[in-house]
Amino acid sequence: MSYSEDLADGLQKLRGSQKFCDVVLIAEDTEFYCHKVVLSALSEFFETMFDSPFKEEDESEVNGECRKRMALDPVQCATLLDFMYTGKSEWADVDDAIDMLHLSQQYQIRSLREQSLQYLYQHISSEYCVRMWEVAKLLELKELEEKTSTIISKEFALVSSTDLFYHISRPDFVIELLKKTDLNAHKETIAKAGLRWIEEDFEGRKDYCYDILEALQTRRSLLINLASEANFPNLHNSPEFKDALQRYRERGDVTSPGLDLEECVVVMGGNDGGSNQSLICFGFRHKKWFTLPPIPHDPKVNFSICTSRCKLYVSGGFGNGQGFYEYDGERNAWRALPNLLSPRQNHCMACSSGKVVLLGGTDPGNTSNFVNEIDVYDTARNVWCESRTTLQQAVRSSAYCVLESKVFLFGGLRAGGKKVEKLQYFDIEKGYSVQDQWCTIPEAIQSQARAVAVDRTIIVISQKGELFQLKNDRGFYFFDKKEGMRYFPRKGFGVCPFDGKILIVGGEVNYAKTKDMLQHKLDDGFTFEMEEKMPFSSSNFFVGHMYVKRAHLSYECKDQVQIV
Repeated sequence: MSYSEDLADGLQKLRGSQKFCDVVLIAEDTEFYCHKVVLSALSEFFETMFDSPFKEEDESEVNGECRKRMALDPVQCATLLDFMYTGKSEWADVDDAIDMLHLSQQYQIRSLREQSLQYLYQHISSEYCVRMWEVAKLLELKELEEKTSTIISKEFALVSSTDLFYHISRPDFVIELLKKTDLNAHKETIAKAGLRWIEEDFEGRKDYCYDILEALQTRRSLLINLASEANFPNLHNSPEFKDALQRYRERGDVTSPGLDLEECVVVMGGNDGGSNQSLICFGFRHKKWFTLPPIPHDPKVNFSICTSRCKLYVSGGFGNGQGFYEYDGERNAWRALPNLLSPRQNHCMACSSGKVVLLGGTDPGNTSNFVNEIDVYDTARNVWCESRTTLQQAVRSSAYCVLESKVFLFGGLRAGGKKVEKLQYFDIEKGYSVQDQWCTIPEAIQSQARAVAVDRTIIVISQKGELFQLKNDRGFYFFDKKEGMRYFPRKGFGVCPFDGKILIVGGEVNYAKTKDMLQHKLDDGFTFEMEEKMPFSSSNFFVGHMYVKRAHLSYECKDQVQIV
């Protein structure tokens, strides 16, 4: 028997024999004799209470013995005290663990909190995920919230038809779930879930009709048909629902990706010693990786990609550096586009307003020659624009991203291997480039950084996980350092936006390639590791965010790329 076990056994025996007990906890009519020192050592709540000279209404002292009435039933109190004296927890089910989790928060017992959470993590499933998610939201347990949120999205068709979903009491919680963009269910199923939630407690929820309709982001005609055809008698005939439909019509039907399209992150490259023709994608609704058709021409290394809705563009790379291809996620097919005007590698490429823009890089045939011209491809006309402008500072290997009509370049290397210290950007609509002499790029993101635009916010990420937000005040750009990310440092990682968060994919950690996937929430600075992983460890690849027709996601990619 270890020292800790011996001590716990001795304390439990003293409690059982009521020796040296100096406090009595009363749960309903049951008395529990305890020791102040034990309770205080484990609980900040009890320590503060016993240390205070003031007595609360539920406290008394009889013959020098402290007595406190607990707002617990006898079983809860016994379970709580057994843990405090032994450090052992035995939960019969998830409900027991949730009860103890609430008590750990109330009585500020860290070890009980950790053991309760550990039990819940081990029992996350479609059966309990909604209940756990509610608890996580209420208690601000961010990691549990994200883990259960993932299961809800993946199994939404099932969990949205359960009583646990219909009994969610807070409307804002339901609205948050219905607004998720990665729900693995048809629009009709999601809409039914929202309408059924109102119907289950119509009198208490009828005032939220419009909020639910707005969260569903679907066609008004579908909502009308569901309400009339499905079993929603209270909802269908109510003036509240009719008024909500009218308001919904007045604001216009929402345009969203078709029901047959899936939001995906696509990955190309990362194979330093072989072919980089393969294309894989992660379907956010399926929560799986899939193999897509490979690009006809191997771009080798140092190429670039960009995405726009259902299109993926690939350009340049080591070799002749003039290849330019488009993958169509609706047709699941590649096509060759007009060759680049200048061969490039280690360049930037971005898409906005029907234009694909190429900036910077070097000539693959002579890496000391920098490509200074900015080339613009018109996707509608399938031609390169004749007029060409130039970068103010020739550069390669920049971090970059596009927001509205501007492509921003952060750092990179100029001739002689020197770092670029000033912000550069190109305005696609107006056709001019700028090097902002007043905006100095923080040294941490002058090289080997990654940039991403999330909900109109530009974030640049360093290898150490430092986040720098690019801001504009009355026409002047500057950087604001934000709270950093967990699971860093890492290099060679991929980044793209998803559901208002930053998605990090793969990279190198401690000199080893990894296949983990992270999400970071900007609003609260929380980083969490996703349950899903890349099918294989990789770094220095290219990542894009696009939509692919669900029918094409049929070849699951597990540990190697399957040729399609």
